[in-house]
Amino acid sequence: MEIRYRPEELTRLPRSVRYEPGRVIMIDQTLLPREFKEIELRTVDEVAEAIITMKVRGAPAIGAAVAFGLAIYADTTKAKTKDEFMEGFERAYERLKNTRPTAVNLFWALNRVKGLVEEHLEDPLDEIKRLIVAEAQKIADEDVEANLRMGHYGADVLPEGNVLTHCNAGSLATVQLGTVGAVLRVMHRDGTLKLLWVDETRPVLQGARLSAWEYHYDGIPLKLISDNMAGFVMQQGKVDAIIVGADRIVANGDFANKIGTYSLAVLAKEHRIPFFTVAPLSTIDMSLKSGKEIPIEERKPEEVLTCGGCKIAPDVDVYNPAFDVTPHKYLTGIITDRGVVWPPFERNLKKLFKKE
Repeated sequence: MEIRYRPEELTRLPRSVRYEPGRVIMIDQTLLPREFKEIELRTVDEVAEAIITMKVRGAPAIGAAVAFGLAIYADTTKAKTKDEFMEGFERAYERLKNTRPTAVNLFWALNRVKGLVEEHLEDPLDEIKRLIVAEAQKIADEDVEANLRMGHYGADVLPEGNVLTHCNAGSLATVQLGTVGAVLRVMHRDGTLKLLWVDETRPVLQGARLSAWEYHYDGIPLKLISDNMAGFVMQQGKVDAIIVGADRIVANGDFANKIGTYSLAVLAKEHRIPFFTVAPLSTIDMSLKSGKEIPIEERKPEEVLTCGGCKIAPDVDVYNPAFDVTPHKYLTGIITDRGVVWPPFERNLKKLFKKE
């Protein structure tokens, strides 16, 4: 696989989350598409609340955000001794860990920074602080590089034509470019993406608010549809491939993604349409054997009872799972930053990690 483009050749968008000494700067995704605004966060609590309220969302972006949350602690703590520092570090770690349960990148990033700290406990305190900040920045930089590789791997295996996607796994869901977003952007530059179908993605409308906004911003031809139109568009022969992101992929290839993904997978199988998920190795959780073990976040009923702040339903009971689990039997392939994984997934995912 040859890298044909650099990030700046594929998107005009800045990084969705970045770090400057003592502060995290991120795009507030709750304001889009009405307003593009970057916000500054200066405490661990502010970072945690931004994740909970979905000012930042998407598994890779959340991973970078929590790492930067620990960097804020390292840069701003008033701890005088190593013991005081570690007590505060553990509190920051736990606060960030308990924000959202499904995206494995969150735990991966926190544990990566924590593991580094534990390896260097004998170092001077100032050196430990420096290492935390440097590691958080490394996590963010690696995400952009991984997305770039996934974009090229994916563009090389998806068929030319019309592609359908769900939710937002674009630049806004990662540090930059996106997982799905990188594939679409490389295909667009190659001239193989003819039209992008974007599901609106109820109940929070990440497809309509975020994907449509960012792909339109980068000049990608698209049509927005409501979620319940996808099957008919497939029946009409207007979809040549489907590509979605993932919040957690487990050892047998089952994966969790935004609610509605499973329905698309079933429809794709019926219509014989290639169905791919794309995610970096940090999203793959080999400790879980099947999708039945993935914890599924249930969010507030207001997301279903309202739309854009307007009441659209009476006060009735609501079931609002944020994610669903797609069994691996519906997958054509898993696009990663180390290459494309084909069935049988359980065997080939193991091979992928043996290469590390």
